[in-house]
Amino acid sequence: MEKIRRYDIDWLRVIAFYLLIVYHVGMFFVPWDWHVKNSLTYEWLETWMAWLGQFRLPLLFVISGIGVYYALGFRTGLEFVKERSKRLLIPLVFGILFIVPPQIYFERLTQGQEYLNYWRFWLTIFDFKLYPNGGSLSWHHLWFLPYIFVYSILSLPIFLFLRSHKSERLKKSLSKYFDKSYRIYQLGIPFLIIFVFLAREFPTTHDLINDWYNFTYSFAFFIMGFFLASIPNLWSKLEELKNISLAVSLIPMSILVLFVYGPTFEIFNEDSAYFFYIYAILKIGFVVPWLFAIFGYSRILLNRPSKILIYANQSVYPFYILHQSIIVSVGYFIIDSEINDILKYFILLFSAFIGSFLMYETIIKKFRITRILFGLKNG
Repeated sequence: MEKIRRYDIDWLRVIAFYLLIVYHVGMFFVPWDWHVKNSLTYEWLETWMAWLGQFRLPLLFVISGIGVYYALGFRTGLEFVKERSKRLLIPLVFGILFIVPPQIYFERLTQGQEYLNYWRFWLTIFDFKLYPNGGSLSWHHLWFLPYIFVYSILSLPIFLFLRSHKSERLKKSLSKYFDKSYRIYQLGIPFLIIFVFLAREFPTTHDLINDWYNFTYSFAFFIMGFFLASIPNLWSKLEELKNISLAVSLIPMSILVLFVYGPTFEIFNEDSAYFFYIYAILKIGFVVPWLFAIFGYSRILLNRPSKILIYANQSVYPFYILHQSIIVSVGYFIIDSEINDILKYFILLFSAFIGSFLMYETIIKKFRITRILFGLKNG
């Protein structure tokens, strides 16, 4: 089997993780609850943050599903599980013990708690009590890793079937069904059902156990990624429909940005059931075609190799693991600073990227043990 390199997917993976860093810098400045907050927060920034928040994680989960499709082309099921365990679980455990704790430490300091030193705080991890219920054990922004691992294990039998010759008849039937262009938008229906039935009952927790809406919604995007990669004509269909997908997404997106996102944004009020259902249609009507447009345009604009891409694709995983701890740590020291808030934003943004870059260049990629701890292939 010839190995296929999808440079457009590599680019989108890098861009999606970089957007995540930008988003987390923004969390320092919006009124929403977060680990440390600037002395002044800005309601107008919520519109941008809410818009970005609608598709940044679905994009990552779709890309992860696509990545699994290509990974299974050259691995057995057992080899795949071993690879997933090494690249996801080892960085997760390392992150819980060493990367996440500074975030909890500085958050506690802003809440008035005192520790003799950081070492004394760090030892509280081994009380094995969970954050935020008085404990210091948490995966914080690394919640993405256990979710992807669980998704990979749960879906493996189906994915192995779709990757085998036994599924050729089914894939041909599906390919024929989606020859009619409009039918690709029917892929949004499961997301609408998930949102309507689960979003109000199960607020997002990122704890894996009680996170039914977020778990199911994200899992569906993960499966869609594998599905898009599996069916022969779907990717060319996305390219063909890119302009239509963009146009379709812009209508609900415009309504959401102009009339919904912002300081009064509330969809779970018991007195606004009709608004909730209208919002559900607008949300899915924006997110799914928007993702289709992104994939359609990227296939034309981004599907080419680059030395920058090679470097970014190798380094982006450590950047993801490190960035939030850098943002929270630096943010703590500038909360009450008289520095202009625009300058604060760029201080945090540059700190996240430059700090991650320096740690990657000087430590992470240099040693075999650090490569393993940060989920990198041995090189």
